[in-house]
Amino acid sequence: MKTNWPAFGFSCLWLAGAAVAVPSARAQVAPQAAASAATSVASISAVEVAEPGQQATVRIIGTGELHYRASRLDSPPRLVLDFADTRLNVQKFKVASVYAPVLDVRLGQPTPGQSRVVIDLAKQVPFDAQADGADVTISFESPAPAPAAPTVIPTALHPARKPAPRNLAAVNVPNMPLPTWLTGKDIGFARPSSEPAAPDVQDPAAATQTPAAAAEKKYTGDPISVNLKDVDLKDFFRLIHEISGLNVVLDPAVRGTVTLVLDEVPWDQGLDIVLRNNGLTKEIDGNVLRIATQETLRREADQHRDLLKAQSDSIEPVTVTRVLSYAQAATMVNTLKKFLTPRGDVLADARSNTLIIRDIPASIPKVDNLLRQLDRKGQQVEIDARVVQTTRTFAREIGTEFGFSTPAGNTSLGGLVGNSAFLSPVVHSIAAPFSSGGQIPLSTNLGATAPNSGFTFSTQGHNYAIDFILSLMENRGVGKILSEPKGITQNNEKLTVKQGQQIPIQTNINNTITTQYVDAVLELEVTPQITSEGTVFLDVNVQNTQIDSSISVAGQPGLDTQSTQTKVLVNDGGTVVIGGVVVTNQTTTIEQVPLLGSMPLIGNMFKHTSISTSTQELMFFVTPRILPG
Repeated sequence: MKTNWPAFGFSCLWLAGAAVAVPSARAQVAPQAAASAATSVASISAVEVAEPGQQATVRIIGTGELHYRASRLDSPPRLVLDFADTRLNVQKFKVASVYAPVLDVRLGQPTPGQSRVVIDLAKQVPFDAQADGADVTISFESPAPAPAAPTVIPTALHPARKPAPRNLAAVNVPNMPLPTWLTGKDIGFARPSSEPAAPDVQDPAAATQTPAAAAEKKYTGDPISVNLKDVDLKDFFRLIHEISGLNVVLDPAVRGTVTLVLDEVPWDQGLDIVLRNNGLTKEIDGNVLRIATQETLRREADQHRDLLKAQSDSIEPVTVTRVLSYAQAATMVNTLKKFLTPRGDVLADARSNTLIIRDIPASIPKVDNLLRQLDRKGQQVEIDARVVQTTRTFAREIGTEFGFSTPAGNTSLGGLVGNSAFLSPVVHSIAAPFSSGGQIPLSTNLGATAPNSGFTFSTQGHNYAIDFILSLMENRGVGKILSEPKGITQNNEKLTVKQGQQIPIQTNINNTITTQYVDAVLELEVTPQITSEGTVFLDVNVQNTQIDSSISVAGQPGLDTQSTQTKVLVNDGGTVVIGGVVVTNQTTTIEQVPLLGSMPLIGNMFKHTSISTSTQELMFFVTPRILPG
């Protein structure tokens, strides 16, 4: 049953004892083509949606004179055009649109002789209508954010009859008269009767559409305009009863007055404002609205909590056991304790992987439901790794040996550095200057340490002997060590692979010798985490520790360590390369004769040059694969 309240300017539909507000859509009557009653029935034959410029247009094409009435509605936003004395002659009753703000155009004929065109909009925007006989064009401006205007349905001009929603029973609400000082026209509560009328849109398609959920609280009550000064709160809540149809029950502690001026504000929003201003709160139970002070509800909540606690304390606890299949019982204890009552407790038996739970019977189903969610078979990941360690070496030596001797009478000139085999050996002696079968001492001895190639030059005359040897050495080396560790681990569980040796380290403390073993290994640690998209998130830690014989403390060798740690996302079956652990050693040694070795060009004859380079690189190729099941 629908009850009108012309003195207050609103209407409500009473359904099953509860007040269901009529959609708060204020009809804004757009400019329309005024025309006299036509003798012949016009028709609508087509609807077109286009965007010729910056505006979206809806063009309605027909025959005869098209006379319409435009109404703008909210929740959802749409524009309704009612054509009198018109029939539909179209192939499609719904036209889609890709031009904002028009979503689509729907056509219908709610009553014989009347046609309706509903333009669904993304949001309310200004529009312009132009009618030219049998052609009506509606143009919409580009959407722009703007605050929504308050919308109301004037009661005085609201249609007298409207069908009630299906499957809902209508009941009568008794009329409770209000004081005349609340309903007088001089207080601004009555709404002017000269407002434009709003058409009663009976659009089944529009009625079934659900508005988008708003982030903020939405008020659905009928808009009201009220101007009150020093009104008793009890009378204000009686007014809310008359508006909403809800049965209102007041706590005895509710007292005070209210002064407010509202203009087109939903009644439930006005109620919330009054409640906040007076430190009150509300509870709705069915069609009963209870209003009480916050202290009263807080005290009742405390009493209810104490009652539940007392009832819980009076219940005898029970003890149950739960055997886990996949999870470790010890790891579940702390989690389950948070879901037990203060009287509850849980223990873990590691031998049988069983949980022992003691609590009131009402807590056991909650614990069981939690265990069903947590004690599940975890996914497994296969880790396929390739460890490649490469070594590149290069060495080069260039050296010279030079011997010179010349006697002149009782004077001799020659070398003093060791001896060198001469091509035609001679001995340097004052008595016998160049007798056969001897050697001359070298002037420089800067030959290569382990030469694998060289060049010699020697000559001798009657008064001199020269011996020159150029020795050369060069070698290159490439080494590669390949390891292929594999392993399977549970999701979010660490997989560790080691390869190497342990070094015994002895310590002497208080004449007590203790031996400890230190790892000198190549270690790979991988922790996989399967994501919801089917990829694998890897936490990788790589460490390569080797013995460094060049470092020694108290006879104990040193350790050379290379490590890297990273987190990377990899597709199932994809491969990630982890490198960057590169060590390069380069040494250049020059030995030369003072002064002579620094001379340009000729200085190379009095110089020994040695170059040594070594490079070590460590690379890891990690491939995770999610195992089925």
